[in-house]
Amino acid sequence: MYVSRSVSIALSVLTLGCRAATTLAKCNADNCYRALFPCPSPTAVSSASAFCATITANGITATNFPTRATSACGTAPAHYISACACGPTCPVPTPTSTPCTAYGGLLTNGDFECGIAPWTIEVLDPNVKAGLTSASAHSGTTSFESKLLADRPLQEPVTSTRIKSPRVSVQRNVPCRLSFWVWFDNMDAGFIGVMIDGQPKRTIDARDAPGWGVWKEVTVDYTPQNNHVQVTFEFLYGRVASVARLDSVVLEYLH
Repeated sequence: MYVSRSVSIALSVLTLGCRAATTLAKCNADNCYRALFPCPSPTAVSSASAFCATITANGITATNFPTRATSACGTAPAHYISACACGPTCPVPTPTSTPCTAYGGLLTNGDFECGIAPWTIEVLDPNVKAGLTSASAHSGTTSFESKLLADRPLQEPVTSTRIKSPRVSVQRNVPCRLSFWVWFDNMDAGFIGVMIDGQPKRTIDARDAPGWGVWKEVTVDYTPQNNHVQVTFEFLYGRVASVARLDSVVLEYLH
């Protein structure tokens, strides 16, 4: 029994030693390592990682040395084992976002190319979906869209969606012009109303020239009575499932 236990302990020590030799190989980031893991080449790094997954501490399976690395590593398994112990340490590039171009004059993000902020959306109708779309735009690739999803027997609620700008600073008593573009998908798609500081200023009908299925420009002249203004667009549908869009909103001084 004593001999059996001694043999068992010896085998355990031998097994642990083999594992240590495999998993605790010394990392040597030398020319061999740099040849095996060339960071500018993701494909080469991937193939090197696959190779390292097959190599063992004694090099038994190391028969498919990457050609690009043999000049620096030779054919001695120990060199590859050392390089593989380091593993790929290529720096991960930090993605950089493309800065949004300022658009809107006194407003911000009037073309909705930078997301929805700082505009805010209010959906008042459970049968309406509202948000940004890339299906059609007047400028850039994105516009705001409000969609009545299905026909309905009555026009309830009257106003289905609102989108509001933040309050922006303006010069009191200096004339301004609000310009924007709208789009309707059919002649019965309803209306878009615009309010400035809560006061109705203009209503655009889907049937207004040049009609539906095209972008049409609307302008509203306004002289602020305060130092701040807020622009609100309301989407009002009839009974027919419809889509209405808004884009290229600009508020600027007339002089």
